[in-house]
Amino acid sequence: MSFFTYFIIFFSSIISSTRAFDADASTNVAVYWGQNSEGDQQSLGTYCESSDADIFILSFLYEFPTLGLNFANACSDTFSDSSLLHCSQIAEDIQTCQSLGKKVLLSLGGSSGSYGFTNDSQAETFAETLWDTFGEGSGVTDRPFDTATVDGFDFDIENNESTGYAALVNKLRTLFEDGSKTYYISAAPQCPYPDASVGDLLENADVDFAFIQFYNNYCNVDKEFNFDTWVNYAENVSPNKNIKLFVGLPGSSTAASSGYISDLDTVRSMVANLSSYSNFGGISLWDISQADANEIDDETYLYWMKEILENVGTASSSFSNSSASISVVTSIASSSLIVSPTATSTVLSTIASSEIIPSSISSSSSSSSPTILSPVTSAYSSDVTSSTSSVETTNLQTTLDPTTSNFLSTSTTEFRTTSTLEPVVITDHENVTTDAVVTTDAVVTTDAVVTASDCSSLTESASSFSRSTTVLSPTSTIPVSSTTSSSTVETTTATSTTAVTVATSAHEKAVELNEQYSQGLYNGESTCTEGEMACSSDGKYAVCNWGTWVTFDCAAGTTCYAYDYNDEIFTQCNWSYLKSNFE
Repeated sequence: MSFFTYFIIFFSSIISSTRAFDADASTNVAVYWGQNSEGDQQSLGTYCESSDADIFILSFLYEFPTLGLNFANACSDTFSDSSLLHCSQIAEDIQTCQSLGKKVLLSLGGSSGSYGFTNDSQAETFAETLWDTFGEGSGVTDRPFDTATVDGFDFDIENNESTGYAALVNKLRTLFEDGSKTYYISAAPQCPYPDASVGDLLENADVDFAFIQFYNNYCNVDKEFNFDTWVNYAENVSPNKNIKLFVGLPGSSTAASSGYISDLDTVRSMVANLSSYSNFGGISLWDISQADANEIDDETYLYWMKEILENVGTASSSFSNSSASISVVTSIASSSLIVSPTATSTVLSTIASSEIIPSSISSSSSSSSPTILSPVTSAYSSDVTSSTSSVETTNLQTTLDPTTSNFLSTSTTEFRTTSTLEPVVITDHENVTTDAVVTTDAVVTTDAVVTASDCSSLTESASSFSRSTTVLSPTSTIPVSSTTSSSTVETTTATSTTAVTVATSAHEKAVELNEQYSQGLYNGESTCTEGEMACSSDGKYAVCNWGTWVTFDCAAGTTCYAYDYNDEIFTQCNWSYLKSNFE
């Protein structure tokens, strides 16, 4: 083989191993590095050799305005004239990562530390300190990463103090203009919206990425997943309408108290559903030491996240001309309209005390799919008063030209009723598989919403995942699980209703825990385990850190208490007005 051939092979291998970073992609994986949460953390440079991660977030700058860094086992040297870490190896690794096409951000905050500002002016001054110390500024001599410069800053603020961060980022943006490269800003809010710590930052500054923590919360992916609430934020609140939203997950079962997803099919279904959102950016992981050590089917969890994003997410968005599903969102009480793709469709639904007559739905057609009405149990119900209970059966057949996302403007719905409408309990359901779910609460909506859901290889995994519509305030609908598919489903509303009450051991345990919390007993033991969660007697969120309970204020309108959901118990900040249900 000639020298020229060897050179071509060598050069090609370098090109293939270095990917250009695309901030607009929906397949990026962001990972936190530095806290050695798994116990066997490798060097930053070692992890950057993997093609499975795109953004590396150094954690943490845990003290400021007076600088204090902590990278666990990765750095212990300090400057001779201060206690500030001097991390020459990390500096080399940052440059190695950047040469491989990775972006390296420095994260400020963390769950423990001493940080914050008294006013905006102090925060703006600190922006210059950050720029001089970790960016392309020149006002300091002690640079922890020597001549290496990070690619931006992440704000993982968790002390419920929001003062100054928007001003800090806005000042950084002006300093970035003098830089030689593109700099990025990210934030890591908890999934409950709005976040008490970085909510103001997200609403009043230009943020590129939001690494939303869907773990250790009631809005975890497998619980009350509220990604659409964050999409609403991106589209209607964020100053940056192109902000990329990441689903933050634990890298293993030991990385967080709740929220880890071991079932890869659940992740596939999630990605297949979220890839239609232009603001979806990918998955973020806490942390890489956990995700790299956690193996499923002989591959790391980190590998699987990237593989799923690139194969499921990309395939889902490219199947815009495969088959369309239509959901006519019209409901009495709380209901879900379930879509299952087939060539033709018939919907048979029996509704007591009312009739719904869809009319004038105009669309071009090349394929069609059924609209199946599936029952949902309302969390609250009351009596329905009616005269004579007329029963109407409506058969609906619809054909539609498949597209990824359409809104049919020429859609009208005629609604007539002979009763006073209140939420009711819907019963007697069978054989329902959900490809996409649109949930409404006691409203009548006249637009038909179309989503593309049938992508052959994705249909099976998507059937196990429900994407429910939420708003910026909590809903009271309790979701029910689905079984196998059927092209025709008959559902009947109850002619009389009774209040839904759940008396389970989980509920009783939640009540007991809240009594325990109210007495200031936390976990009821004299000691606590690292990462264990509880509530203080005054409603603060408590986490065990090095054998001591550390408390945090809950966001306005929320308080800390235990509650049960689907026979599981959660302790977290939740809406104050719901607490009485668990006392």
